[in-house]
Order: sequence, then C-alpha cells, then structure tokens
Amino acid sequence: MAYQEISDDFWKKVEPLLAPFKRKKSGGSLPLDFRLILNGIFYVLKTGCQWHYLPPCYGSKSTVHEHFQHWASAGVFAEIFRLNAEKYQELHGIRWEWQAMDGALVQAPVRGQPVCLEDEALGRNPTDRGRSGSKTHWHVDQNGIPLGVTRVGANIHDSRLVSSTLATDILPRPKPTPEHPQTMCLDKGYDYARIEQELAGHAYIPHIRRIGEEKISDGEKIHPARRWVVERTIAWMKGFRVIRTRYLCKAKNYLAMIHFACALMLSRKLEAA
Repeated sequence: MAYQEISDDFWKKVEPLLAPFKRKKSGGSLPLDFRLILNGIFYVLKTGCQWHYLPPCYGSKSTVHEHFQHWASAGVFAEIFRLNAEKYQELHGIRWEWQAMDGALVQAPVRGQPVCLEDEALGRNPTDRGRSGSKTHWHVDQNGIPLGVTRVGANIHDSRLVSSTLATDILPRPKPTPEHPQTMCLDKGYDYARIEQELAGHAYIPHIRRIGEEKISDGEKIHPARRWVVERTIAWMKGFRVIRTRYLCKAKNYLAMIHFACALMLSRKLEAA
C-alpha cells in the first residue's frame, strides 16, 4: 500500500520534464511508470528509509534508485523546484523586502570511510564530538519561501556561506531601489565587519543581531527581528526525514532530495491557496 502520493497538479508540472528519459528502444521488461517511480522517491524522502526497504508497491527498488540518480545528475529536481517557485511568484509574489539566511547542522554517517570528504560536503561536526556531518545553508524571502540552499561540511562557519548561497538562488533577484530596498536578516553568527561589506557588495542592507547586544527597553522603536522565518523553513524541511539525517553518500543526491522537498512545499502552498 502506498504511503503518500504526489498530487495531480504537481505531476502535471513534472511530467514534461521526465518525457526525455522515456525508453526509446523496445524489448526487455515493461518499464515502470514514471509517476510510480516519483512516488517511490517521495516515500524515501518523507520516511528516510533505506532504498532496500522501499515497499514493493513502488516497483523494483533498484529501478527506482537508478532513475533517481539519473534524474539527480540531470538536474531534474532543481528544475522541478524552479518551476514551482516561478508559479508561486506568479500567483503570490516573492517578498524580497526582508530576506533571511541561516544554517542547519545535519548528522551524516560516513559508513566506515576513514576521513570526512570535503568534495561530498562532509566535515567534522564541532557540536557532535567531531563526528562526520553536513551543513545546509538557506536563503528565504520574507515569508520563509526557500530561494536558495547550499550544502557544505559541518566544519564550515555560516559566515563563510553568504555569497555561495546567494549564487544558488532558483529565481532571479530584482534589483533593489531606494523606493524598494532589500534587507538581509542574520543572527549573531554573522556579526563581522566583512559580512556587512559582503552584503553591501550584493546591494543589501544588513540587519544583524549584534554579539553582546542588550535587550531593547520597552517602548523603544526598533525594527522587529525577522530571522525566525528561516528557522521555521528549516524546521519544515526537517519534516522530510531523509534531510534530517543524511545517509546519502553523494552530495548531489542529497541536494536533489532537498530540491524535491522545496518543490513539494511550494506545491502544497499553491494547492492550499
């Protein structure tokens, strides 16, 4: 019995992207339906189970895994994310006025490998006794809609990831103007002069919580903290168990799962509207 299935609206957007991957030669066993395969990938994404334990209702586990790796290498899941982000922008609009960034540490067992592999976005986690770990670094709009995400080893500090995360944005950013400035909200981990200069180079107004900053007294006029939206988005993403703990060895496969989760989150928001 299937655990969950992607919606008809979501499949209509995805189906044209998968058409080029259909088998062109005849012969052999009958190919699995691509929607069934995508539902199998969704099952793994949501439950975090090993591919070996994929329920048989989704077909051969090796076939589903093989298609996933093929689609991930071809950038299909990033394209699914982009299509849903464009649709959301068209119907609801991306709120660029107050953007936010933050990182999240993820356990990433390396399965007996002797070292953490930087090329596969693995590093020693300083909060987990130096065990292998990864970090996802997120860029969201004012409502917490994911715009870009990068993944690195857990030993990389958040403050080193501002420009590299902006480079992953799935949608083109409009140019700020004096009438419509754009502010980037960051926590204390980004309280460095070099970060302010870096943000200025990207035409952002920095809104950073200062290290040692005293609590503002009641009645004093301030700009409210807006960093919580990125923390909420990270919490939403960790509802997909394959993202919460990284068991995928290849960084590109892990990023593909993140893009798939972002697309599903946006699709649900579109369908609920």
